[in-house]
Amino acid sequence: MPLYEVLTTHDALDDDRRAELAAGITAIHVEETGAPASFVHVVFAEVPTTAAYTGGEPSNPVIVRGQIRAGRPPEVRRAILEHTSALCAAVTRVPAKDVLVAVVDVPASWAMEGGQIFPDPDPAAEREFADRAAADRPPTQDT
Repeated sequence: MPLYEVLTTHDALDDDRRAELAAGITAIHVEETGAPASFVHVVFAEVPTTAAYTGGEPSNPVIVRGQIRAGRPPEVRRAILEHTSALCAAVTRVPAKDVLVAVVDVPASWAMEGGQIFPDPDPAAEREFADRAAADRPPTQDT
């Protein structure tokens, strides 16, 4: 369920940098939350260089919008923000002042993947969810 959208201007990232960011964002999320890597989605979008502005002026920002399950402690969110921002600045070589990272809570019951409603952040529930998904089994009645 965690969905990280990385927005840049056209041609700001090559395939290698996209792969490095996807792997890094996934590793950060797994490290900070304990969620399985298979839960983490990272997608990239580009806008024309004439379509990005900061403070009313043309810019070449790196914007990451993360949507994670509600219920994580504030220190987890802060670590995700800090590590993701540093990763983006390092990989893209964009000044830190031009990197924006925002993480939004989404109630687990508002997200579905593989035909299953996501569990609340709980290691046992996440393992059961991942095991069911791996086995491609339908959810149980109490899920």
